[in-house]
Amino acid sequence: MKVLILSCNTGGGHNSAAAAIKDCFEKMGSRCDIVNALDFLPKAKAEFISKGHVLAYKYAPKLYGAGYRMSEMLPQKGLYEQNAKGADELCKKLFSGGYDIVISVHIFAAMMMTELRISREIDIPSFFVATDYTCSPGVSEIDADCYFIPHEKLRDEFVSQGVRADRIVASGIPVREEFLSRTDKAAARRTLGLTEDGRVLLMCCGSMGCGPIRSIAYKIGEVLGENDDLVIICGSNKQLEKDLQFLTGDDIRIKICGFTDKMSLYMDAADLIITKAGGLSTTEAVMKRLPILYIDAVPGVESRNIEFMTGNSYALEADTSSGMVNLVDTCLSGAVDPMEMVRNRERDFPFTAAKTIYETVCARFERFDRTRSDSKAEPAKVPAWSMPEMQKRMMLIVNPVAGKGEMMRNIAEVTGIFMDAGYTVSLFPTKGRSDATEFVKAYAKDFDMVCCSGGDGTMNEVAVGMIEAGLNLPIGYMPSGSTNDFAEFHGISSDIKKAAKNIVGGSEHLVDVGKLGDKYFINAADFGAFTWLPYTTPQRLKNKLGFYAYVLDGIKDLNKLQSEHLRVTINGVTEENEFIFGIVASSSGLAGALDYFGQKVVADDGLFEVLLIRRPTSPMELQATINALGSQSLNNDLISFCRTDKVEIECLKKLTWALDGEKCVAGSRHELESLRRRIKIVF
Repeated sequence: MKVLILSCNTGGGHNSAAAAIKDCFEKMGSRCDIVNALDFLPKAKAEFISKGHVLAYKYAPKLYGAGYRMSEMLPQKGLYEQNAKGADELCKKLFSGGYDIVISVHIFAAMMMTELRISREIDIPSFFVATDYTCSPGVSEIDADCYFIPHEKLRDEFVSQGVRADRIVASGIPVREEFLSRTDKAAARRTLGLTEDGRVLLMCCGSMGCGPIRSIAYKIGEVLGENDDLVIICGSNKQLEKDLQFLTGDDIRIKICGFTDKMSLYMDAADLIITKAGGLSTTEAVMKRLPILYIDAVPGVESRNIEFMTGNSYALEADTSSGMVNLVDTCLSGAVDPMEMVRNRERDFPFTAAKTIYETVCARFERFDRTRSDSKAEPAKVPAWSMPEMQKRMMLIVNPVAGKGEMMRNIAEVTGIFMDAGYTVSLFPTKGRSDATEFVKAYAKDFDMVCCSGGDGTMNEVAVGMIEAGLNLPIGYMPSGSTNDFAEFHGISSDIKKAAKNIVGGSEHLVDVGKLGDKYFINAADFGAFTWLPYTTPQRLKNKLGFYAYVLDGIKDLNKLQSEHLRVTINGVTEENEFIFGIVASSSGLAGALDYFGQKVVADDGLFEVLLIRRPTSPMELQATINALGSQSLNNDLISFCRTDKVEIECLKKLTWALDGEKCVAGSRHELESLRRRIKIVF
């Protein structure tokens, strides 16, 4: 019997389950291959799914949890359709490899296999292994000959999602063989160099090192005994490892460990485990008969694991770092018997998952093989269709937290839009300021288009990177941040999916960029009394000069109205005066408005719109200025408005500017220049 095991590279747990199944089957004489099901999708989409999962899981766990809860409430047709696109490549793999059986340990893989059975009438037996203690969203969309579930108590939940009861086997979650046996505790501790007299606490949060480990590690020393040890497994999270080494200092009771292949031995040495609620990490701890204390690190499917385990008294949970320290203290002090949860699991937990899966698959395959031998049906053929070759490459830069994670909630559909238009998409998530600029400078030369999603700050960074790299590639912009003046002015849709469609179906527009010294801006550079306004007020107010008048009207005391003594040169004319405010607007006009003082703003004319307001010297002048701003009248000696391609400003001290909302402190001499048609925007 030759078996294809389909996993997904969206975390270590699914691959561990696949490896456990493979080891068991091969030990019994079967031949097995493990394949990442995402490989059957277009490469860019596969990378995006894998990296996007890790990104949300690791850096935006609340967003990940919200997305999971939403998926529980909504049909998964869209997700099914995306994964179904891998069915034909999977079909080729099945027939070229001569496989008899397919086992899926991830819902994405099971969806591909379901589509293959429906649309291609492939008659290869298909099995699904659930690797979390819940019926995950999407199970109702798949069709398998048998569903292996983690526990008998979950049977009704799977049946409620449309799974036939006679196809359910409560096998448990398969783990590698090393977790099915135990090394003597004292021997394990000697091997690992741990305490022989005290207690050992093991803290781990999966292969990516997620969760509030830093705060727990910092506080937990208060309840550790003098001879106790706390071992913290950081996985692949090297930054976490460095942070913990710094936080724990010289406390020899706390051992920091990065990625390890000795997890089984560490569990043998431990008295209890503090862990996130992954399906595999939970099952491994259960097999090792360890008391489990849960950190709710990543809301979503892991919250369901916690609900199942704690609801059946198989584990305990703490909601906060302080709560976890208190829970550890109650277990160590004897106020709570941690072994009670172990005894509860011993009564009804399945402990031979891989073996049960093997025996069930063999029995069902034998019945299927006999039926197939009696059939005269024609064998299925490999389809002639193949994926169209994609010629264009797109660099997609995403601020994952902009707009409360709006882009990440729509990421699959957005990339699908781009891929359907013939692009391969490479994802570049930002983590901090200037990341987008550095990404463009380092990698954009290898792409045909750069798209970004975020606020004006992200768009600014992409434009800056393009200029500093000497490139002029088309830029697509999907606004999702809190400030989107640039998109508002250019009429770019605030609906992310609509903006994506407009990018692939739109046209190029050349746009001016402003330059202040060695800095660049796409909206405006401003100083003085209103510098903060365009970035802390509602859009509908920002687009009205009347709002400046409103704010001025609120300043009753002239002594509170600060000014700057400046020498300003525009179009060859120099003026030295006291100014309370100045704005030099580039391609999106003054604070995003379409026209001022009856003059239409043009995005590619190479000219700034410049507004200067001088300091009023009396309440009457202040009121006159307020009235002029409100009516957009130039009949006021304190207000100047003009168009120019260059502005020079000298001052006695350093002047603080806001460039597209970002603070910039320059010297005493300032030159602003309009770079005409410097970037290309597609919409």
